[in-house]
Amino acid sequence: MEALELLALVGRSREGDQQAFAALVVELSPGLRRYCRSFFNNWQDVDDALQDTWVKAWKSLPTLNQNGAFKTWLYRVARNICLDRVRSPKNQVPSIDNEELALVAAPEYLSPENVAVQRSETERAWSILATLPSALRQAFVLVCLEELSYQEAARITNTSESTIRGRIARARKLITEAVS
Repeated sequence: MEALELLALVGRSREGDQQAFAALVVELSPGLRRYCRSFFNNWQDVDDALQDTWVKAWKSLPTLNQNGAFKTWLYRVARNICLDRVRSPKNQVPSIDNEELALVAAPEYLSPENVAVQRSETERAWSILATLPSALRQAFVLVCLEELSYQEAARITNTSESTIRGRIARARKLITEAVS
């Protein structure tokens, strides 16, 4: 989605246009879901946090100061919700939900062997990411998977750009060591 189209959808959403907001949800949910995944090891918690993020975003849209800052603002909302959920006693011992991993969509044209390999690789990748400290995992997901700028990631995590750069470097080093 182009920046101008996103800006228009945010503006219409702030005016109460539910269809425009639904378009934002469809467009931004995949990336936001991956970011929420950096906090949790099971997809149910991820999806609950994602839903809470969108509900809070809808209710809080009038407080958004600049339409152009929507994506960064949305990721901060998600971060705060995820941190609140992680701090709750219910989420003190994260676990990998293998049933949800089995539902990871793979192209239908792949053979069962390739699907199994792809799922195994996805599970291993998330397992490696789960071993990273939370701050490194968040920075890595925002910049490397979601392709946000260092500046945007710094605003979302309430840190400096140099801190984000350092966290990404440490995350890459730890990932490389884990893969080796």
